[in-house]
Formats: sequence, C-alpha cells, structure tokens
Amino acid sequence: MAALVVLTRPASRNEGLAALLRDDGFDVACLPALALETVVHAPEQMMWPDGFDLVVFVSSHAAQSYLDCLQRWRPGSTWPAHVNVATVGYASARPIYQFGQVPIQHIFHPSPDQNQDSEALWEVLAPVLPRLKRVLIVRGQAGREWLGEQFECHGIDVSRLSLYRRVPAVWHENQAAVLARALPSEQPTVFLLTSSESVDAVYANIQRLGLVSHWAQCRFIVIHERIAARLQTILRASGVNTRHPIQHCAPNDDAIRRAVHLSVSHA
Repeated sequence: MAALVVLTRPASRNEGLAALLRDDGFDVACLPALALETVVHAPEQMMWPDGFDLVVFVSSHAAQSYLDCLQRWRPGSTWPAHVNVATVGYASARPIYQFGQVPIQHIFHPSPDQNQDSEALWEVLAPVLPRLKRVLIVRGQAGREWLGEQFECHGIDVSRLSLYRRVPAVWHENQAAVLARALPSEQPTVFLLTSSESVDAVYANIQRLGLVSHWAQCRFIVIHERIAARLQTILRASGVNTRHPIQHCAPNDDAIRRAVHLSVSHA
C-alpha cells in the first residue's frame, strides 16, 4: 500500500512537488489549508519601491504579488537601482531572481543551509543596516512583527504593505473523503505543514471530520520549529500526542521530497 502524502500549501504551490512524489510512487492529495485572497485592487493602494532603501518580502507569494502589481500598474518601469530586496528564505527569493531586474548583489536572504526565517535574514542584513533609512515590508494582513520591530529599534523607518489575506479553507466532501478513507486505515499518511496558520486550519478540518485521534498517528513534516511547536500544542490540548517524530526540512521541493522518503522509511 503506497503512502499518502497530503500537501497543504496554497493551491499554486503544490503541483510540481505533487508530480515528483507521484513519480516516486506515492499517493498524493492536495488539500490547501489556506486560501490567499488579494486585498489590493487599485494602484493608489500600493507603495512603490522608489522611496525605500530596502523592500522585504515575507514569502514567495508576497514577492510575486508585488511584482505582478508593479507590471500591471507601472508597465515599462524598471526596478530602482538603489533599492535592495530581501526575503526571509531562499525559496521566497525565486520570483525576484526570475524578475531579472535586481542585481544579485542587491538581493539578501538566508542561504539554503541557514534557517529560513526573519532571525536568519536579520543576521544577513547586519552589514547593510547602517545604510538603511526607509524599509518597506510586503506581507499578508497578519504575521509576525519581529523583523519590523528590529528595524524600528535601529532607528529605521518601516512601512508595511498588506497585499493579501490568508483565509482558512474548508475542505469539500470529495477532499474529506480521501482522508476519511486513509486515516483510519493502515496506510501511512504524511502531512506537510508550512505555517502555524496552516496547522490551525488543517486541525479545524480534521476536527470537523472527527479524525483527530487518527491524525495524531500520521507523520508530519514542517519547515520550522515554531510550526512543530504549534502542532504539538493543539494536539496536546485535544488529549492526544504525535506518534512519530516530526520531521524538519527546508522549504523547497527537493528538501521536502527527501523528508517524505525519510518519514515513510521510519516505522
């Protein structure tokens, strides 16, 4: 019986990884935990890069959404030469590299072997902090304030632009049927969880389906220790604990693929 891998990233982020895992012989269910809804609908709602020394993107979705707005509402414009770009992870920087207008030496992010988070980015930015006066953070409507607070503590003016909001997804009947069959069975099931918000959203669906005790027997892969802590907290509050060790990996498809193989190989 092939293991089932449940991918819970937003819909547009699952296809490539799903194809790789199916090629490896796994069953795959794409069940996005969160829907990303745009909240900026007009150019006057935007903050453009010209007036800043650094633009920080908290995710690849934030970066791609911002670049899409730039190309839609300022067609033909180029990225200002003096404006640096930073992302909280290597994968988050992919849209910037693909955009092709920001010199590589002006792009800052943690290396793949570092933690992919705000704390690691802060270390990377340390050498350029004295040159920064105005920073724009592009994000969703909710999120950690840690990085912005660090800039402000160093006397840097921070603006925040919310481009989207995360909405918990409610899995429909066909999606729920996949889990209702798999979780009570002996089929090994692996969940990929990529944010604390997605843990809460997945749990809400699992709880609604009455599968919490079965869910705790699954294997879990997370991309940060904060996500593992959130998962353990909500399971303990429900009176259950994870049966298998939680796997940690980098937030890129190759690393996740390896983590899936490792997770399934453990009895």
